[in-house]
Amino acid sequence: MGVMAASKHRIAFPLQASLATLLQPWQFLKRYSWRDLPSDAIAGLTTGVILVPQSIAYAHIAGLPATTGLYTAVIAAITAALWGSSRHLHTGPTNAASLLVLATVAPIVTSNNVQEYLIAAGMLSALVGVLRLGIGLLRLGFVVNFVSDAVMVGFTAGAGMLIITNQLSGLLGMEAQVSAQFAQTFQNLWAQSGPVHVISLLLGLATLLLIVVLPQVHRRIPSQFVALVVTSLVIMVFRLDQVGVRLIEEIPRGFPPWQALPLTNWDLIQKLIPGAGAIAIIGLIEALTISRSLATESGQYLDNNQEIVGQGIANIVCGFFSGYTSSGSFTRSTINYTSGGRTQMTSILSGLFVMGAVLGLGFFIQFLSRPVLAGFVIATAISMISYKRARQILETSKSETFIMLATFLSAFILPLVYVVTLGIITSLVVYVYKTSRPRVLNLVPTTNFRHLREASAIEDSLCPQLSILSVEGDLYFGAANHVEFLLRNHLPPPDTRRFVLLQLQNTVRIDVSGVRMLENFVRSVRQRGGDVYFFKITDLVFQVFQSSGFIQYVGDDHFLHEDTAIDFLFHQVLNPKVCIYDCPHRVFQECINLPKIAIPFQDILQREEDSIPVDMIKVEQVEHRLMIQDRSLAIIDVRERLEWDRGHIPQAHHLPYSTFNPLNHTLQREEIVLVSNTSRRARNIARVLQHNGFDNVKVLDGGMIAWSKTSNLLALTEYRS
Repeated sequence: MGVMAASKHRIAFPLQASLATLLQPWQFLKRYSWRDLPSDAIAGLTTGVILVPQSIAYAHIAGLPATTGLYTAVIAAITAALWGSSRHLHTGPTNAASLLVLATVAPIVTSNNVQEYLIAAGMLSALVGVLRLGIGLLRLGFVVNFVSDAVMVGFTAGAGMLIITNQLSGLLGMEAQVSAQFAQTFQNLWAQSGPVHVISLLLGLATLLLIVVLPQVHRRIPSQFVALVVTSLVIMVFRLDQVGVRLIEEIPRGFPPWQALPLTNWDLIQKLIPGAGAIAIIGLIEALTISRSLATESGQYLDNNQEIVGQGIANIVCGFFSGYTSSGSFTRSTINYTSGGRTQMTSILSGLFVMGAVLGLGFFIQFLSRPVLAGFVIATAISMISYKRARQILETSKSETFIMLATFLSAFILPLVYVVTLGIITSLVVYVYKTSRPRVLNLVPTTNFRHLREASAIEDSLCPQLSILSVEGDLYFGAANHVEFLLRNHLPPPDTRRFVLLQLQNTVRIDVSGVRMLENFVRSVRQRGGDVYFFKITDLVFQVFQSSGFIQYVGDDHFLHEDTAIDFLFHQVLNPKVCIYDCPHRVFQECINLPKIAIPFQDILQREEDSIPVDMIKVEQVEHRLMIQDRSLAIIDVRERLEWDRGHIPQAHHLPYSTFNPLNHTLQREEIVLVSNTSRRARNIARVLQHNGFDNVKVLDGGMIAWSKTSNLLALTEYRS
């Protein structure tokens, strides 16, 4: 009964949240304070002044009539504000969305039928809206996080270059068909090559110059609006339309009309879906990035899913009321905020201002010309290329630089709809590659011995017996093989560092493949005569170790506390003889009070340790040659006096390791077999002798430990009184 009730509660909660999301306009209007109206009205008028020319220019990018852009500006601004969450985000036609509409619709509508193009653009807007609405209602706003900043910077830069290329024909006074691909754009421009219309070129350059220069005079001057007003007045006064300057089409006066969309045309829907998906995601990234940025400055709490719902409803309504795809605009949103707007009412009023312009200023708007709009669009397209963000990526991350450049360059080759898909795939591939290749670091104590840090290959000395390693990443199936290779690569020859202390502090997750890899690593280290210990393990990793049986395999006592791990290993595991005789360094705090005996040939060992191979001889071979009394064999025991007294091989000569002199006159150039407790010190002496010209030197494999285990010839013990 309780389980069923809990299940019903879990189902009801999303439904209640979705219902509250759809009732957002009622909540906004009920809470709205009319004391904010004066500030909102001023900000709305200021934004509306910019919105009129922008909506016309951006519609031109999409290959749509100016009326479609104005209708979109009205509908999107009002509906997105009513159902959205951000107080300052302004929704309407944008550069990137318009170019993506062209890239999606133009290949589908191959005829010159304007009505078919308008219907396809409206259908695309409705599909984009449905996708965004579904993402918002299902609380799936996190999906936009899979598109990185590097992808967006590369995409917008590539889109900006394509927009500029498309506007060259209008700027030069030519009539070339717009396209969403560079090759086709240049082909269209080349096909229309002819004399440049100088007056059109001057008008376009004048527009571009005014838009760039006026903000330098005063940042509050609406440079885009002023540039279009000035150039339109020049055209109207001097009747430049009669000398070859092409004007935009006449704008009908009226409210946005209803447009019946072919909702059952599955063939058209199937063709539009790929582009709709790309536009939906890119538009959401634009909108959420802008709204989050402004919310941070204004201190507003932002509901991302509510904002996504607003973007979805705005596009659906635009599709049915003769508009096209819309998204959040950084320029207009910033103007909304800096002009003193306090609530979403600023966007609503800006949309009403555009509606008033459509109804009352049609005569004036008709003097907007194609070259002026081209200059306007080029100016806004230049602003899409974010040099600052691109430089930051170039200087910060090689992987993100690769993603950015791959996305940017693909915009010159692929259809624009697939550029974002390529960018997302590239991002995921780079992410998987990076997570599958975590680093494995050698660690050493800091100077105060309180913490561990990454060892420097040049400055820091390492313990000859203990390797402290840290895995800097997750141990999942994609990373296990690489990490095992690095762990094994960090291990020196078996006769030196045999013990490993492994830190997993930066390993958040581990799967069965990671556990099996660690089992293989532990097994290989133990086969070398060493062992592996663990410390600083996250709770999630430790739980997996418990459930998989790894703790039982390694042993409970191999999981150490970070404060006592090194102390335990130093006193309970490591060989003090190595610390005293072989290691001149004091790596750990425990080394400080330990006596260090200087070995005369230490410098030779440091030079020759890895370069001269050492021959090994089995215990059985030595036993046999002693039994047949082979006098050509000289056995030299290099252990210290106490070890020698406890037992040694008959016929062996004693030359202690700590005082060993390779030039000792008792050493003959005959076959020499060196013996130590294991084989480490004997190997060192063998290298020293080889360095001094002794060619026939061998080391007893396994040392006295292996010798004492044989049943044929036991070590003799000498007792001293």
